[in-house]
Amino acid sequence: MREESHHHLVLANQYVKVFFVEIPAHETTLLHHHDFPYVSVPPGGADAAPSPAEGSTSTPNFARVAFALGNFSHAVTNSSDVTLRNVAVELVRPQGTVRNRCSAVLRDQPRETCALSELTQANPSRRSPLFETDEILVESWEVGPGATIPAPDDGMDRLIAGLTDVRITGNSGLDSANALRGGELWVPTGSKPLFQTASDRGGHFVAIAFKDSAPVRP
Repeated sequence: MREESHHHLVLANQYVKVFFVEIPAHETTLLHHHDFPYVSVPPGGADAAPSPAEGSTSTPNFARVAFALGNFSHAVTNSSDVTLRNVAVELVRPQGTVRNRCSAVLRDQPRETCALSELTQANPSRRSPLFETDEILVESWEVGPGATIPAPDDGMDRLIAGLTDVRITGNSGLDSANALRGGELWVPTGSKPLFQTASDRGGHFVAIAFKDSAPVRP
């Protein structure tokens, strides 16, 4: 994938290699090989498509979050008239068992029945587990307008992807103003992030939590 010109490596660490994928209309990628399993996430912010209608609030498209086992080759053709954009999060560690949670990511497995609470001033955010492996938990987060909420203090590193209309700040200079092009932001444990939205607009993102990063409890 490093040699495929439509895939741009934007972040790499001991857990992930993150690629921003951009395929112009009617172009085809080179045949390329995926060595590792990966999570596919729609980009956030200005790169998200289609844009919400004027005057509306942004809405998440978590149905497009997907998982692939890796160890396969393919070429991707964009047959549409608009640029295709995506974020591919390669998982460089063995993932073990994959399980659906609230989303049918694996079509041949059942998923949980998940009731979504309404977003209100008293309950300004909601989290939905989409799927998980032995190594990661992938969740959707939605934050209502005019909210300021802290992240869970569970000691796990997280990768935020598809960040749309949510400001994230925290310790050690953590600031979503530095998010990468597709709305990717690495949130290390101990950074104590706060999620904030504008008074007239809610937001959303996908959070990938890395279970191995949590401290071992005695």
